[in-house]
Amino acid sequence: MEFNSVNIDLFYVFTRVAELKSINKSSESLSLKQPAISKKIKQLENYVGVSLFKRTPQGMELTNEGKKLYLESKNFLNNFQNLKDSVNSTELTLEDLSVGVLDSISSYLYPQFFIDTMTKLKNVVISNKIFDLIDPFNDSNLDAIFIDSSFTRNLKVDYVEKELYSEPYFVVYSRHNKKADEVLSSSALATAENLPKLDLIMYPKYCPIHQRIVQIYDELGLSYPNIFEIDYSESTVSLVASSEYVTVLPKSLAVNKVTRDIDNLALKQLDIPFLRSVSLISRNQEISDCIYKYL
Repeated sequence: MEFNSVNIDLFYVFTRVAELKSINKSSESLSLKQPAISKKIKQLENYVGVSLFKRTPQGMELTNEGKKLYLESKNFLNNFQNLKDSVNSTELTLEDLSVGVLDSISSYLYPQFFIDTMTKLKNVVISNKIFDLIDPFNDSNLDAIFIDSSFTRNLKVDYVEKELYSEPYFVVYSRHNKKADEVLSSSALATAENLPKLDLIMYPKYCPIHQRIVQIYDELGLSYPNIFEIDYSESTVSLVASSEYVTVLPKSLAVNKVTRDIDNLALKQLDIPFLRSVSLISRNQEISDCIYKYL
């Protein structure tokens, strides 16, 4: 038998007739006239050198040889379709994407995702400066960013938002800070009214946590607490542990810092307005879906 010049169309026609057991029904299914189908079946029989069908009152029945060829033909056509799909595939992959993320999100909320995908992504930007992510996204230099949901107000382009995670903020302070202990012990949760009574130390205003605190006070119509700025997180925590300064951190970060120095640090949750929501911001739904399935 020689299959070198067999048209793949013959196998499509053959399997359809085998499944419908009728040239007439196959004619409707394949949009081919009955004589054309009969001709193609005859061509395939000539190639393989055996009869593939026998006519019965029940319709077109496969011969034993036809049954064997049918199984092989289904395999062949499925493999051919998979090959065709893989060649023509335009499915988005991580290798196509540039992603930005706030340092606190990559380190404390989704570390495993970035460990697993760091070398797969086209580009990764990790920063503790919110506009290091917002500006490139607005300029189309990043395809997706992980940020606090409250900063979507700074986006100037169309985007798709996938809400990922919410967590409260905590005041972190020294166990030896009598002033903080006195102010914070007056209620079950720390309040917006409590903070101005304390010496607050934080990252500069480029920090999303700092900006979020300011936003919340604006929303509540209250005067800001006094905030002393320092540019290094470890210095901030060290100063808090050995002074009367306090700081504000999202739960994931606060718990990490306090448990690493449990003898010197304590924490207390801020009340409801101080809620952090984290979102995946993407240019379109396809990008969002591509990233989200790995989270």
